[in-house]
Amino acid sequence: MDYVVFRSRPAAPRGGGLLSILLRLVALAAAGIAMLAIVVVGLFVVLPVLFVGGAALYFYLRRRVRRAQTRPQDGIIDAEYTIVERREP
Repeated sequence: MDYVVFRSRPAAPRGGGLLSILLRLVALAAAGIAMLAIVVVGLFVVLPVLFVGGAALYFYLRRRVRRAQTRPQDGIIDAEYTIVERREP
């Protein structure tokens, strides 16, 4: 067996053949394309959805606050009541 601890000679250097270099370039290009795709999707899909959602939440909360401020603050509950009379058969 060949363990790193028991080696007396340095390991042989890796060969820098054409296939090895080509595979590294392909892997680097694939990683670059994946990163570019993530950035494009984030910029053109996620960011506009966040802006629209934030604007909708802002207008919704503004409407709720405005409605709450127009209510009378005298402690009276404004509601309609219905009285149901029970009749004995």
